[in-house]
Amino acid sequence: MVRIRSFEDRVQREFARGDMPGFVHTYHGAEAVATGVCAHLNEHDLITSTHRGHGHCIAKGCDLDGMVAELYGRETGLCAGRGGSMHIADFSRGMLGANAIVGGGIALATGAALAADVLGDGRVAVAFFGDGAANQGVLHESLNLAAIWRLPVIYVCENNGWAESTPVSYSASVADISSRADAYGIAGVTVAGEDYEAVHTAAGEAVRRARAGEGPTLLEVKLARIRGHFIGDPQQYRPRSERQEARERDPVALLAERLGEDVAHYRAGVQGEIDTAFETGPAGAWPDAATVERDVHAPDPPGPAPAAAPPAEREISFLQAVNEALNQAMQADDRVIVLGEDIAGGAGLGGQYEGAMGGTFGATRGLLETFGPERVRDTPISEAGFVGAATGAALAGLRPVADVMWASFVPLCFDQIFNQAAKMRYMFGGQTTVPLVLRMAVGAGLRSAGQHSDTLYPVFAGIPGLKVVVPSTPADAKGLLLRAIADDNPVMFLEHMGLYRTKGPVAPQPYELALGKADCVRRGDDVSLVAVGECTLRALEAAEQLAADGVSAEVIDVRTIAPLDAETICASVARTGRAVVVEESPRRCGLAAEIAAVITENTFAALSHPVARVTAANSPVPFSPPLEDAYLPTVANIVAAATAMD
Repeated sequence: MVRIRSFEDRVQREFARGDMPGFVHTYHGAEAVATGVCAHLNEHDLITSTHRGHGHCIAKGCDLDGMVAELYGRETGLCAGRGGSMHIADFSRGMLGANAIVGGGIALATGAALAADVLGDGRVAVAFFGDGAANQGVLHESLNLAAIWRLPVIYVCENNGWAESTPVSYSASVADISSRADAYGIAGVTVAGEDYEAVHTAAGEAVRRARAGEGPTLLEVKLARIRGHFIGDPQQYRPRSERQEARERDPVALLAERLGEDVAHYRAGVQGEIDTAFETGPAGAWPDAATVERDVHAPDPPGPAPAAAPPAEREISFLQAVNEALNQAMQADDRVIVLGEDIAGGAGLGGQYEGAMGGTFGATRGLLETFGPERVRDTPISEAGFVGAATGAALAGLRPVADVMWASFVPLCFDQIFNQAAKMRYMFGGQTTVPLVLRMAVGAGLRSAGQHSDTLYPVFAGIPGLKVVVPSTPADAKGLLLRAIADDNPVMFLEHMGLYRTKGPVAPQPYELALGKADCVRRGDDVSLVAVGECTLRALEAAEQLAADGVSAEVIDVRTIAPLDAETICASVARTGRAVVVEESPRRCGLAAEIAAVITENTFAALSHPVARVTAANSPVPFSPPLEDAYLPTVANIVAAATAMD
């Protein structure tokens, strides 16, 4: 506790000097919480933290020199200067990162506990969060998941009475946040945060329960925020009397008083290491500006990954190819799990597996019978909860494949993708990998209307850290999915609903296809049709019609939109001199605009005409058949765009 307090006092002084960049939120007043909880954890146990995470780092044993260097943004920092105070992490100590998103670490800790449960390695996970995060939906989704799966996780609510400037008396309708545990059938305990012994005892029982397989605990610690929300916070919103009362509840002073010890004695014992950290940390080198894009992605998996699928005699459907890839990946690696809504349809209860639904389209059918409910997990309708848990499980040793059903549902879990999965490796300086695949159906044409038909291609492709795959054939679906599961990066695997029943030759043996490699599926000399996903089939049909009119069209199936294979695309356009980009997102700010820009930047001198775009309309997907048909890019549109270049 004294080490944390002394460290934070020094941070406060140094930040006030103006040399420490960014924003800093100190842990003053909460020292008993991190210390009392982490006293029961070993080096293999895992924690997630908050924007106020220095105390958690120190209690978990993180290196002080690396911490200080990170606060100053130095290359020698724990996160190589990529994270700073609000995103500090040390995976070597089981500290899975501070998180500047309020409640951001909760689902991650749930997933870390899921990994511990599946791997059976005895680890427990702890999510630290504040009273403000107690009102985030992801907490409730996570509590429910942890309860139904009886996960070894402790949710520690550091209730300091204030969510920045909003008092908990206003934002919560219950006196004790821990009482919310009753709704999920889990243990809930409230203790005083200034009482180290009380925190230590309650945390010990929660950790014991977790290790014994008795499930999660919601531990609320009511403490005093004896400083402002951030360094420099004038706190005009707090009554003077309340601030004075908070200072009187100082856990460090109260524990020293109970022990009959002098805090100064303990401060002297830690001052040397703190002084050293504040000498070496700021002296570290700044990161080289040339490395700004380093660690956005983990390295590609080892081993060959050709761009073309092996020859095959049998034909299976796109759905069967996806199912076969999942089956073979799970056979090859026990760390691969599948989770999502309706993938087992409630089957598996009592060992009755025959009724497993296998997902909305049947892509996971049969997996439950083969691999059991530990590795094939139905989830509640809880996208933020299970996608966040899948991300945390990936951080903690599993290789999850999560089924999100439809891309239109992604906004429900967007934070878990955008702020968590996509940023973890980069933000934490390359310390970790996030081997996660998110499968989902995309696309219009089935009269599903506005909330079951989106592609979101430009949304996903524009997020650094994600890989985005859009296969158009059964053979590609199998090989690209197997490669995505083997990849150490989060991969969005987008399956167009219009392709699910299409058939094609697929080799029965496991094989992988390289991500980031486009495929020339038809040779031509006069125009390049650059197509994405299901639009590849439309482009091929258009090429047939163009051929009848004497126009030789080359068709490029992009296959992976992030990273984009600019080399193959531009080589084709440089040879033909004309390009039509065909894809199913709306035209304005769409993926076609990005591909057209790449073509123009790299092949401008070879172009005889401006790049044409054939896309969906600038509207939500409509329901009425005539309207939906008008919304979609068509073969006639493609032919017209190509012939207009004559």
